[in-house]
Amino acid sequence: MAEQLTRQPAAPTVVASADDRGWVVVFSATPWANGAHRQHALARELTVDHRVLFVDPTGHRPRWRVRVRQVADGLWQCAGPALLPFGRHLPPVNRANRWFAALLLRRWFRRRADSVRLLWLDEDLAAPVAGRLDAAAVVYDATDLDWTFTRRWNRRHLRRALRSAVGAADLVLASSSALPERMPALDSAPVVLPNGCDPQHFSPDGPVAPWLTGLRRPLVGYSGAVDTRAFDADLVAAVARAHPEWTFVLIGPSTRAGRAPLTHLSNVELVDAVGYSDVPGILRACDVTIIPYRVGGLVDYVHPKKCYEYLALGKPVVATPLPALRALEGTIALAGDPHSFAAALSDALAEAGAPEQAARRRAVAARNSWSARGVQLRSLLAGLPR
Repeated sequence: MAEQLTRQPAAPTVVASADDRGWVVVFSATPWANGAHRQHALARELTVDHRVLFVDPTGHRPRWRVRVRQVADGLWQCAGPALLPFGRHLPPVNRANRWFAALLLRRWFRRRADSVRLLWLDEDLAAPVAGRLDAAAVVYDATDLDWTFTRRWNRRHLRRALRSAVGAADLVLASSSALPERMPALDSAPVVLPNGCDPQHFSPDGPVAPWLTGLRRPLVGYSGAVDTRAFDADLVAAVARAHPEWTFVLIGPSTRAGRAPLTHLSNVELVDAVGYSDVPGILRACDVTIIPYRVGGLVDYVHPKKCYEYLALGKPVVATPLPALRALEGTIALAGDPHSFAAALSDALAEAGAPEQAARRRAVAARNSWSARGVQLRSLLAGLPR
């Protein structure tokens, strides 16, 4: 009589990696596809001595699988798993989504016979993941105050998430010197790791966008959002009206309310969002650059990385007196009202072509490159538990 065989379920395949660098799992508030921000630059710096799994924020639709793809040497991107939508607004849903994401990621690492060396959070709502991935240490990077991006009725939820993220961390970083005083109290103060730039990408040597040659000079350049949250359109409009001989080139996405004060000004060119690779070619054509952000509101804690990008191009910079930029006064000009802002622009235009000043600005940008920030970061991480 033939022997009857019973099929047993196959054991999960464990694939060991030859790469013995520890893993960092980054839960980010900004998707990898938007890859020109602090989160992306620091993730690349982490790959010097780690493998990095960059987890996108959960979207509006459930994702019930872990989908991982390699995007660079030592760097993988994962679409954030989620059971249910609306986790950004409903705390129980957010907790369930994070429990689910941690479960799937533990399985993913188990199949690779790997473990998590470091959990990195720059998304406040990802705080419930801490403790569920068995990471040796947790870093919270305060890139922004997420609760300032939401409606008033949702701020309590996001403030609570911020407190949880800070409380779970072994190391708290802040992108701006003005951020720590606006964050929850800590036993030890956050370490300020300012934003940086890519001096090679913003090199003064390169092509210039040809469509700018038809505009009347001098050109005053700005890159970034034109909105009501940070951008002071009333300030720019007042200066543009006072100086019709200047042309303002504003590059970036705009809201109807943000651009409203500017729409009828013939010397203001509003350019829709362009690709990151195209921004230097537009700014190279400009004579001076500006950071006209509101001071005294919810978001004047920011440390705009565009400041270093402008400097890498060798361009004079005129900005409103944001707290995080005051240390750069002397390299850049700070002015808070239309009259003084216009006067600072006039002075900047007068010396815009001086090569020694341009070289000094580029040197400041080089000292504040993302690679320089990476050296600082690795020094800080060396002191964390292993």
